[in-house]
Amino acid sequence: MHLKSEKGAALLDSIIAIAIFVVLFVGFFALMQVGVKTVTEHKARAGALAIARSQIEYVRSLDYVSVGLVGGSPSGNIEGTTADSLNNISYTMTTSITWYDDPEDGLAGADTNPNDYKSVSVVVTWLEHAGVTSSVALSTFVSDFIVE
Repeated sequence: MHLKSEKGAALLDSIIAIAIFVVLFVGFFALMQVGVKTVTEHKARAGALAIARSQIEYVRSLDYVSVGLVGGSPSGNIEGTTADSLNNISYTMTTSITWYDDPEDGLAGADTNPNDYKSVSVVVTWLEHAGVTSSVALSTFVSDFIVE
């Protein structure tokens, strides 16, 4: 007589064990998805930073008179917007260069040369999952080393 109740208990134990296994498996799978997504996002951000740093270093390697945008002010040899690809991710790099008047040069309104430096900004954008656009930005100043 005890055999029937033991068979039912064994079946119930098996169902509970399978349910616990399924819950653990689903949780582990969700955790893996979050991990893969995080690694992918960091890989894309690292690529964007590498592209931005490369552009900043390129600009800093140019002669001062060449630091400018093609058809821009200041004019120079640098394209404003370019496309790039790294690790199978497509990036758009936008470089902007503007004149900068240093307020610390002590000349205020009597400044005969208001174009003390060139301010360079590089913004790199890319498309993340679900169509979300992400970006990184770096900036620097470029000087001609001429003292007013």
